Amino acid sequence: MIDSGQLEYHAGAVAGLPGMTPVRLAKLLDGFGPVLAWQAVQAGTHPADPRRKFAVPARRTDVDDVGRRYARAGVRILLPGGAGYPSMLEGDPGAPAVLFASGDPAVVEGRARVAIVGTRSATHYGRQVASELAAELAGHGVVVVSGLARGIDGAAHAGALRGETGGAGPPVAVVGTGLDVVYPPSNRDLWARVAGRGVVFSESALGTQPHPGVFPARNRIIAALADVVVVVESHHGGGSLYTAEAAARRGIPVCAVPGSVHSRASAGTNGLLVDGCIPVRDATDVLVAVALARAGQDARAGEPPSVDVAPYPRSHPSRSARAPTGARASRDVERGTPAPLTPAQRTVWEAVDDTPTAFETILIRTDLPLAAAAEACGQLAESGALRSGAGWWSRS
Repeated sequence: MIDSGQLEYHAGAVAGLPGMTPVRLAKLLDGFGPVLAWQAVQAGTHPADPRRKFAVPARRTDVDDVGRRYARAGVRILLPGGAGYPSMLEGDPGAPAVLFASGDPAVVEGRARVAIVGTRSATHYGRQVASELAAELAGHGVVVVSGLARGIDGAAHAGALRGETGGAGPPVAVVGTGLDVVYPPSNRDLWARVAGRGVVFSESALGTQPHPGVFPARNRIIAALADVVVVVESHHGGGSLYTAEAAARRGIPVCAVPGSVHSRASAGTNGLLVDGCIPVRDATDVLVAVALARAGQDARAGEPPSVDVAPYPRSHPSRSARAPTGARASRDVERGTPAPLTPAQRTVWEAVDDTPTAFETILIRTDLPLAAAAEACGQLAESGALRSGAGWWSRS
């Protein structure tokens, strides 16, 4: 029986062959596995390499040397179905056939995850917003995912590191180069801090240098890792719109931060808002989107809601308007309230109308913490007392 170490070493060897791409790698490993694929490539008999392009370099490569190289670099080789491979990538149509990790890949599990992305040529406004959003989200237990690029990505990671305390909300990065090739070089310290307190992922083998094709490709991984994608600033046709598109194809909510109509850096984000993406004013808007997204995921999976972000009530003047009383309460008594209910469930039930009620409205009417309100909504929906839609709840 082949041990997991040999599988990983062989996978790293295949991934590191000259001219390898994610698509070619997936074809080589599909139906073979790392060891058989390596043997077939060396022998020149692999059907996915009919011209024997990889045969000669494979014969010159020592798999054990590859394994030792990764061990010295402190980089883990992750395979679908194996230890450390992110569960949210399993079954994804664009899942990497091999994923490399520097840091602790387990930090993405069991936590809410928000991707914050945007242009490299960010304005001061964009960098400030990205940093503040990331710091607040990380401080409330959310994993901030980005690409460690200049501009918005770097600002988001710096903010997440500032807001992350006590092990909550560790930062996660997905880069396009090998994990021994820091790009841009100016982010070397940031890269090390993200890897030290979270994880840096890449689907590129060690030694892979930056080139234009790797960055759009890695954006699909950023999207697939997230519960929600937030675009802070993007030029028209900017690279972060690839991330938004990848998220939309996966049914992952896309949010955008409004910007000046006179700013080129906001042309793409303002366009997303015109197209119907969720506007983001602050971290609470993002947390609401996360709570709804995760409640929807659990509902589709037939599981109880698992909202795991710390309470973050919005300071709102109308929050003093608690659950309705008077005529509304009388109507509730007449039609009957589901029983038995917890105090939070009863508060939510009394705040929801017969017609669709926005989740933000429920928060305002109940003054409950976000996590408690989302959990109560999910429990009431599971019992059949409430129905849910895209961002709304109503009585059944």
